[in-house]
This record gives sequence, structure tokens and C-alpha cells, in this order.
Amino acid sequence: MLKAFLFLLFTTITSTQPTGGDIEKSFAISVNSMTPLLDVEKQLIEILENYLEKLERKVDLLKNLAAKMTADNFESLEDPEGYVSNPLNSFRLIRRLQRDWINIESFMIQQEGEEYLEAMEVYHKQMPTATDLEDAANGIYRLQTVYDLEIDAMSDGILNGKQYKYRLSSLDRFTMGVHLFHQKHYYHACFWLYSSLISYRNHSINRILDFKKAKIFELYAEALMQQNRPKDALVAITNAVELESFNIRLLKRKNDIETLAKIHITDALEYKKIEPDFLQLGCRGNISNIPSKLHCIYNTKTTSFLRLAPLKMEFLSDDPYMVLYHDVLTDREILTLKDLGKTNLKRATIFDKSQLKNTINKDRIAKYSWLPHDNTSTTQIIAERIGDMTGLNISGSEPLQIMNYGLGGHFGEHYDFFNLTENTYFTDTYSQGDRIVTVLFYMSDVEQGGNTVFPYMRTVVSPKKGTALVWYNLNNKLIGDWRTQHAACPVLVGSKWVLTKWINSMPQIFTKPCYS
Repeated sequence: MLKAFLFLLFTTITSTQPTGGDIEKSFAISVNSMTPLLDVEKQLIEILENYLEKLERKVDLLKNLAAKMTADNFESLEDPEGYVSNPLNSFRLIRRLQRDWINIESFMIQQEGEEYLEAMEVYHKQMPTATDLEDAANGIYRLQTVYDLEIDAMSDGILNGKQYKYRLSSLDRFTMGVHLFHQKHYYHACFWLYSSLISYRNHSINRILDFKKAKIFELYAEALMQQNRPKDALVAITNAVELESFNIRLLKRKNDIETLAKIHITDALEYKKIEPDFLQLGCRGNISNIPSKLHCIYNTKTTSFLRLAPLKMEFLSDDPYMVLYHDVLTDREILTLKDLGKTNLKRATIFDKSQLKNTINKDRIAKYSWLPHDNTSTTQIIAERIGDMTGLNISGSEPLQIMNYGLGGHFGEHYDFFNLTENTYFTDTYSQGDRIVTVLFYMSDVEQGGNTVFPYMRTVVSPKKGTALVWYNLNNKLIGDWRTQHAACPVLVGSKWVLTKWINSMPQIFTKPCYS
């Protein structure tokens, strides 16, 4: 995730933002959507290298010209008068000063590489926008808070105690500080800005990116002021003034803070760290599932087909019913499903009851695509397999949904059912009844993070490629079971792909009767 954030940060800061009419591609919302950006960066680097080659050729020409003129001028130093007394030399001198230097000046001010700058503009619409960078920063902050990561360790590439070769630069940390400051998370903004200060180096590239240490000190002072720490803020703003003593705005702000520091009598704001709940502990891997009397079996009974080809099934809960199937997707099937889904991924949404429509929400960071059962032979086979796993009739139910999570991708606590008797808005949309069962296939291993947590059931399931989690959302009266509330933890490292099948209740009228 750090590498993805670094790439988004670089391409956003160094590019011109698209206009409001451009399509929002939501790169940070899906790992799959970020991989094409690597090709964009590769093309931009090639353009930059070609531009540099042209500049180098110009520099070489000027160096050769300067060397030749220096040699001519050097000959005149011993006897200047004798040198110009020679008509050939005097003619050459006058011609050089009257003609050559005018042409040299024109050559020096001539804009080089315009064609390469135009080539770069072609890629502007393929670059991340300010919204993408905001999504990426939100993802980093989500990982920081959910997994309780130390900022300095995280910036140095240490994630949950594991060292990675990627790290965040001073500019990256400053960008996080700016983002959190604007989000009014001043406490954490202070830490990011301080980390930016101690990691700042006077690299020449900072001049190109307009990244100055005084700018960090200035915002750090403002963040400290928001924490009711004017004396500390005065130290920070004084450092900024020392770096830019000519900056009238900084001088004025220093005077303001100095005045406030003299009359300040209240204590600094205290940050109260909230104890982690079961969801956060489950995401961090600090929770073990409650041992069950039932463990693993080969399922041979759900359908007659399983007598010939039983499935490995692990019981997780009797009430509500939940099992985990192992090795129910092959690598070839997963590859086919990904190829089918990648072509039409779009940003996932959440239904907003107040607006009665689906909206983009920070609690769901992923992209999805629908795959009808009859789309290919692979989807047909998987649909039949779901029938064998559940013993239910899947005809008339929703299509398969494939999903890929992004930077810090997660899905907050939610239910899969709608309680159609209470929410009549969904009655027409879900004419086949409520979602009685969820089948969640894990299509990838996730190096760190990405657990599925059921807080009320005290159950945590880690993503494992080829497994499928099955649970009942409705009780025997077809009313939603609140104990099935669950969440998808943020992906810390890796790419999480899942395939979901929701089975609706109406087609089960003869398969699974409703009990009063």
C-alpha cells in the first residue's frame, strides 16, 4: 500500500489537475485500477528522458561554442592591441559581437522540447486527480488508526512489525499532514508534520516541487495552535521566519502567535485514545474464534452430487449457521473470473436511506462488477457449486458480484439483508425476496489485513485463496438476524479479490420452507 500511495502522490503533485468535466476514475479505490498507472508513469519517464537528451545536446553545443570562443579570446590576452591590429582578427571580433552573440542569445532563450511537453499533456487525463490523492491519504490514515501503526515506523516501511523496502519521503509525510489538517485531525496532523520536518533534506528536487522546510514549520505551527499549544507553535513559526526572513506574512503570523503565547493560560487539548473494540482487535489479528464443538468434515449430504465429490467444510457457528468451505475455487477459475470482472469494474456504493439512492461512501472502498450466472461456462459451474454447497435454489437470485479492494480498502459494519417487510423501498428491486444466505468466495491470499469480522458472533475469518464463507442472514421467519453484522477490514498489504453470491428467499419456498 505504501508503494501505491507514493505513486499516487508523485503523479498528482507533478501533474495538472483535470477539469470538472473529466471522468473520475477512482484509482485508489481498487488495486486493479492502480496497475495501469505504472504504464502511464513509464511513458512519462520516457518522455522526460527524451527531453533531457535534447537539453543535453543543446548544452553540448553551447559548451563547444564556449570552448572555441574562449580559445580565440585567450590568444588576445598577451597583446590585445597587437591582436586587433591584425585586420583578420579585428574583423572576426566585430562580426562575432555583432552577429554571433545575437544568435547565441536567441539560441539560449529558445524553448526546447515543446513537443515533449505536448506529449506529456496527452497523459493528463490518465493521471490521478486531487480526489484520488485524498482517497489515498484517507487509506493511509485508515491503516494507521485501525492497525494502530506508529507514524515513524510506518513511514520507514515497517507495517505491523514487518519491514518493507518502500518508505515515505518528507514530502509524502507533509502531504499526509496537510490532508489531516484539512480534515481537522490536528493531533495526528502534528505527528505527520513533525515526521516530515525531521526527515527533510535539502535536495535539489525540492526546488522543482516547490517544497520548502519553512512551509512545513508554518503548517506545523498552525496545527499546534489548533491543539491549544501556542508556545510550541511560536517555536515552529520562529523557525519558519528564520528560513524566510523576507516573508511578511510569516512575520505577521509570528507576532500574532507571540501575543497569544503571552496571554495563554489554558492547558493543551488532551488526546484520549479510544480502546479498540472487537472489530479493531479482529482486524489486527488479536482475536481467536470461540472454539466450537463442531470442526471439519467432508460434506456429502447437502446434495446427491456431493456423495461423489464431497467438499471440505469447517463449522464456525450453529446459530446463526456459518461454515467455511475449503478448496472450492481453482486457480484457473479465479483467473477467468478476474479477467471477466476487470473489464467493467466500477466504484462500490452504499444505499443512503435519507436520499433513497446508492451513494459513494468512505465506508466502502472497493470496485465491483456483476457477473450473470449464464455469462460463461465458468460462472455456470460456480453457480451449480453454490447450489451444492448450500442446498438452495439459486435461480432468480442476484448475479455473482466480483470485487477488488483498494488502498486501505474496506467495507464498514453492515448487514447483507434489507428486512423487506420494514423497508418497502426494496420490495420492487428484490422481488425474489430478501437475501437469505451469503456465499463469500476469497479469490486471493492477502499478505496483511483484509479479515472479515463478525463482532456479535465473535468470529474472524482471514482471506484464503479458494475458500468460501457461507452464512444465513435471515432466521426461520425470514427476518434479518442482527448477529450477522460484519465488516471487511482494511487491506494493509496485498490485493484482495472476493466473489459474492446472495441467495434470495422466494425461490426457496419448497427448498427451505418458512417456519412460523
